[in-house]
Amino acid sequence: IKIVPRAHSATADAYLTPGIRRYVDGFASGFDAGFGDIRIDFMQSDGGLAPVEHFSGLRAILSGPAAGVVGYAVTSYSESEKISLVGFDMGGTSTDVSRFGGEFEHVFETTTAGVTIQAPQLDINTVAAGGGSRLFFRNGLMVVGPESAGAFPGPACYRNGGPLCITDANLLLGRLRVEHFPHIFGPSEDQPLDMNATRALFEQLVADINAEMRARHTAESAYQNKAVEEIALGFLQVANETMCRPIRTLTEARGHNVQNHSLACFGGAGGQHACAVAANLGIRRVFVHRLASVLSAYGLGLSEVVHEEQSPAAAIWSNEAQQPLLARLEKLSR
Repeated sequence: IKIVPRAHSATADAYLTPGIRRYVDGFASGFDAGFGDIRIDFMQSDGGLAPVEHFSGLRAILSGPAAGVVGYAVTSYSESEKISLVGFDMGGTSTDVSRFGGEFEHVFETTTAGVTIQAPQLDINTVAAGGGSRLFFRNGLMVVGPESAGAFPGPACYRNGGPLCITDANLLLGRLRVEHFPHIFGPSEDQPLDMNATRALFEQLVADINAEMRARHTAESAYQNKAVEEIALGFLQVANETMCRPIRTLTEARGHNVQNHSLACFGGAGGQHACAVAANLGIRRVFVHRLASVLSAYGLGLSEVVHEEQSPAAAIWSNEAQQPLLARLEKLSR
């Protein structure tokens, strides 16, 4: 049954697990006596912790975002109000969105990078829009990502010769304050953010956009040149709409009214876009935890250890088959 996705899962596990074991062994080597008698748990894609000896690559694919889901679910959901939450985790290369309505929503078969995985995972949608997503103007359209500048060279303002990114647009519009950032940029990692580099690249891009758009219009008066700030804001609006799409998929496409949710914002770049995303979706309340930038790590500490048991069964559901199956489930739960 489902031999192809099972084969994909086994192959992915065989590919990923040795790399994880090497990482775990390297981590353990940093202690004088290894792990010794210390209990070490790792986060899995299903939102639960597993002992290090049972941790495998198949269960680790979404382990980071899963910890974030646990973090906002535990800290932002109110049992008295019972208002469902939309998780909005915006980092450097991507944005992860999820939904929590009192219970964790799981999927048991997903396709990641073209590989079908059969393993329990929290239902998390990822879109390639983060602080390091690059900005382009192609065929008369503003485009954000999916290409990313990564941690190095990073956005243009990082002083490493990087391209224009979402972070640069936020910096240009004053949504990031240079004086609030440590001096850790540049080749020697002792410089502040570089507003001049960001503005210079934006001015060059805006000149190219204005020239191309004027050429597309027969009458010169039909197109008004755009200012640098207008173009930067346009890119942010494109990015915000890109991040709204998977949220609508998790809510409206499944019969949930997105306006009846609260937005739980976290991740390093989440606070720069949360209000605009909420406004686009009609969400009236946004939660920003005081540990928002490290909420995934915080959620890992709030997670519980899980243990999974499986038993094959082949039967047609009927009154006669019900009791034997329930008895087997009871045995598995012990």
